[in-house]
Amino acid sequence: MPLVSSLLNTVDITYRNSYSQAQKLEWMNETQKQIFKLVRHEAKPHTFMTVSNYSLYPLPDDCDPYGIKQVVIANQGYDSLNNKINYTELTFVSLESDRNIGSGDRFYSVAENNKIFLNPLPNANDEGRVVYVYYNKRPTNLTLNVVPDLEEDFQELLVLGTLERIARARGEYDDKNVFANDFQELLKEYQKQYRQPYPEYSTPKDMLPRRRGHFYVGGRGRRPYTDGLIPD
Repeated sequence: MPLVSSLLNTVDITYRNSYSQAQKLEWMNETQKQIFKLVRHEAKPHTFMTVSNYSLYPLPDDCDPYGIKQVVIANQGYDSLNNKINYTELTFVSLESDRNIGSGDRFYSVAENNKIFLNPLPNANDEGRVVYVYYNKRPTNLTLNVVPDLEEDFQELLVLGTLERIARARGEYDDKNVFANDFQELLKEYQKQYRQPYPEYSTPKDMLPRRRGHFYVGGRGRRPYTDGLIPD
């Protein structure tokens, strides 16, 4: 997989310029961050355990505070048969909200320094409860000798985004527009592919003869299909 230094080399070959590597690296970083805002990348769930009298817990460095999707907390520990515990989903409440909140209300919020705030304050009875945070991640900052988090097939977006910024800084707006158009076309393809990661399967037509009746598909809880196929 290409390193960032290789992508910057492609930038320089495509469009000669006198900007420093540090400046172009900053532009490439900005491009990747904006792409991750437009196309969310779900991370592995982050887990931690509650501690008595502590309400603030650090989030991972790659956690986008605006990309937290769900927070759940364990109601109990494991039972004597080691059965799984039950969980409660926490609602989000902004710390700046004017909502009337009680000390016993169960919710979470995001505080400064990328920390999550839990309410109510865990006590001795709550200590050791597992919390799961499901979130969309931010990309790792780019340096010359790393591989970008952006998928390899679409790393041309980083090149095009950097080229657009170079042309804009030089006042070459015709070139800027060309790079911008190419970027947008590739971005649309990227959004299309990664917003629908699973293929859509067409339903084949049932050409077999039918007879009246109904049956249940898939066991308990599934609705009956009237006039469905009945095995002989």
